[in-house]
Amino acid sequence: MISRRFLSFLVYGFPVLVVSFGVLMGANALTRAAGDATGSILLWRIALACLLLLVVDILLLVGALGLETLSGSGRDDEEIVP
Repeated sequence: MISRRFLSFLVYGFPVLVVSFGVLMGANALTRAAGDATGSILLWRIALACLLLLVVDILLLVGALGLETLSGSGRDDEEIVP
């Protein structure tokens, strides 16, 4: 069974990563418009790292859901029997 703390970390981390990616992309556009090429490249790379973490988070959430479903399928069948 997957720990509740790990699952809550993944669930709460998801919206944080989504918002972080959006803010970083907005800041990237602002620095590019201001003509700061170095800052724009740095923000772009940080945003890509954030996007990579977001994909890993989604994959881990789907994997955790699958493991919980597989481990909990036997218990649900026993509870339904009168």
